[in-house]
Amino acid sequence: MNKLKLSLFFLFLLQNLLVLAQQIPAEIPLFPNGIKDNPISHEQKETFADSIVKPGSLSNKDRVFRNISEPTYMLFPAAESNNKHLATIIFPGGGFTTNWIDKEGTDLALWLSQQGITCMVVKYRTNTKDEKGNFKIPMEKVYFEALKKDVNASVMTMIGLAAKLKFDQDKIGVLGFSAGGFISEWLTFTSVTEKMPWKPAFVGLIYAGDKLKLLENIKDKSTLPPFFMAIARDDKKWTLKRALPFLSAVVEQVDKSELHIYSKGDHGFGLAYNEGHSVGLWKNSFYSWLLDIYKK
Repeated sequence: MNKLKLSLFFLFLLQNLLVLAQQIPAEIPLFPNGIKDNPISHEQKETFADSIVKPGSLSNKDRVFRNISEPTYMLFPAAESNNKHLATIIFPGGGFTTNWIDKEGTDLALWLSQQGITCMVVKYRTNTKDEKGNFKIPMEKVYFEALKKDVNASVMTMIGLAAKLKFDQDKIGVLGFSAGGFISEWLTFTSVTEKMPWKPAFVGLIYAGDKLKLLENIKDKSTLPPFFMAIARDDKKWTLKRALPFLSAVVEQVDKSELHIYSKGDHGFGLAYNEGHSVGLWKNSFYSWLLDIYKK
């Protein structure tokens, strides 16, 4: 009897692991035909390390990718029975040397798609460092490739999928964690200052944000989309002192913007499964904020 119970337990565990594995869609190249003369190349091939999976993780994964020279994306369509006809492009963080694709990507995408929001998680190109901690590739080149080309490709791809995945082209936002927040911020201000044909409908900055001068240079703040910003008071890497001038200015000057400052969470809390009680609610606040904006 005990053996039977043990066998049934392992069968149940295997079935659940298979379900979880099926939840993560396959990666799709951002550039299906490849990148000619790709300036972002690495001596070592792309690899990932498994970090500790926290209880509650929807992806049941915590991969940290590095040496990325071929950018990809994953799609998480909104649940058909609950489709809000909104979409967001998610840029994980990692200091432009790594990409925390699950903790700051697929976990959120799985949850938001269940709430009826279509998501794309982007694994953009990264830099690498030598033994002395210096970047091997000039960051100006990485910024140009990752920010301009990879981001542009992800936006154009998302726009092209609107009809198929049943969301509105004018309701596509961006959300980024840490370095991914830098990408989201850059995209937002660039789309406004350069009067690009597309700009994010909304912006999520999670432990990120510092472009105060860019904000001050935009005279008509109504041209900016609303921002949702979340940061922890005890963040030791992106300190509140460094971030608050920009974050407070945005929430004061940009209509419908929200700023959430949590007492506990530090840097890189992701979905904050066990980083504190209140910080773990930020995703719910983000979702409710979207409903407020679009009056769902």
